[in-house]
Amino acid sequence: MKLYFLTTNPFKMGEAKDYFAFRKINDLELCVVERDVQEILHPDVGVIVRQKAIDAYEYMRHPCVVEHGGLFMDALPGLPGGVGKIVWNAVGDRMCSFLREGDARSATVRAFLGYCDGKRVSVHVGETRGTIADRARGAYQFAWDPIFIPEQSAETYGEMGREKKRASSPVFRAWDEFLKTISVEAGRASP
Repeated sequence: MKLYFLTTNPFKMGEAKDYFAFRKINDLELCVVERDVQEILHPDVGVIVRQKAIDAYEYMRHPCVVEHGGLFMDALPGLPGGVGKIVWNAVGDRMCSFLREGDARSATVRAFLGYCDGKRVSVHVGETRGTIADRARGAYQFAWDPIFIPEQSAETYGEMGREKKRASSPVFRAWDEFLKTISVEAGRASP
């Protein structure tokens, strides 16, 4: 079965392809379609990704997946959340200074995969707990990866790079959750 993944983000493309190669998923063909899917502004990332999945299906007319991520700082409930890309593009690693002295630096990163097959929409979430660094570190520049330190690590995802990130990647966890919902009838079928 072909699974269409719509994005224009080269990091999302790379991580999705890496997931399928690393997990050795051979009975489901990931077909990346370079297509920008409009993102609505909403405080609930699940709502954002559901709408992206519907819009992607309306374009493709085939089962497809989209991704949207969020960084959630405990000291700033819900923020930057689903608008993290907008905030990151505007301020970059100055986001680290959103937290005042004495604020908890703990945070969660979440990856949301939205799937639409024309009949139903489902959302699958992977998350990783960690902390916000004092400043950006590392060469892997995918969104806030240079400022997020996953639990049980001293390195940011930016310092780890894609390969080391796999072990705690919220994207890998979201894909794992999504693929658990695939039923086996005649090969892989829609969730």
